[in-house]
Amino acid sequence: MITDIAKNFAKEKHMGQVRKFQGEPYFNHVEKVSKIIEENKESSHKNELVAAALLHDTLENTNTNEKELKENFGELITSLVKELTTDKKESQSIGKKEYLAEKLSNTGKVSSWGLVIKLADRLDNVSDLHKSEKKFRENYIDETKHILKTLEEKRALTSTQKKLIAKIREKIKEKIC
Repeated sequence: MITDIAKNFAKEKHMGQVRKFQGEPYFNHVEKVSKIIEENKESSHKNELVAAALLHDTLENTNTNEKELKENFGELITSLVKELTTDKKESQSIGKKEYLAEKLSNTGKVSSWGLVIKLADRLDNVSDLHKSEKKFRENYIDETKHILKTLEEKRALTSTQKKLIAKIREKIKEKIC
């Protein structure tokens, strides 16, 4: 099954990487994001979405290239992973907060499925904020609130996206209180 292949691929590619602040294996993060997709998304392409969630950081954080993804996982999964990969030059040029808010609110840059995966990624990240330094936590919460506000103002959201946004806000509230 494609999800098992993606899981093994991601585990191998992220081998030796650890999450900053938590120090846990990086693969744990992508696995948690895939589980959020499994629990929250209904789709005839659910296996592809779960696989893309497992692979969402491979282009950005490993030596994986687009050709390798396409050969192993096909066009749909590769295109989703590409949507979720940060353009470092653009992000540095306008700032990560603005870059993500604009990119995610633009349906021409991030598909509805891509946004669901990105929101699952954010949800996992805010779930771990208590393990981070105070300044990082405050900046990440500010960035997340800005992204969510921009999404709600500029993009028609699906019920799954709205549900994930509500869960992100709830986690943020827990981290502030």
